[in-house]
Amino acid sequence: MDQKDKDKIEALLESFKEYKLKKPVTVADKTFDVLHLDFEGIKGKDLEAISSLKGCNNGDMGMNEYSKTYLAHVAALAAGITVHELREFSGADYTALTMAAQAFLMSAGSSAIEK
Repeated sequence: MDQKDKDKIEALLESFKEYKLKKPVTVADKTFDVLHLDFEGIKGKDLEAISSLKGCNNGDMGMNEYSKTYLAHVAALAAGITVHELREFSGADYTALTMAAQAFLMSAGSSAIEK
């Protein structure tokens, strides 16, 4: 990954530290309009626990980083919400948040490989 790509991913992740939903969502009397994502607070043990959940492990199919279910759990953890709450968001917000989780995971992985 070249520096230009790294800069793009870093800018994307920075923009998601505070994410404003396209439209507020209410789930179980709790209204969401802005999320504060803390991907840096996620620990390895958290990712391992998510991998062990049903539907999150791609097994022979490839890396978990391509599983929408896995990414939804990572995004929800970063946002401090439940995956059930995340699934109630609009498709656009759900996709944006899971893509941010994927960008975080992929950028962290590529940085480690390059060292």
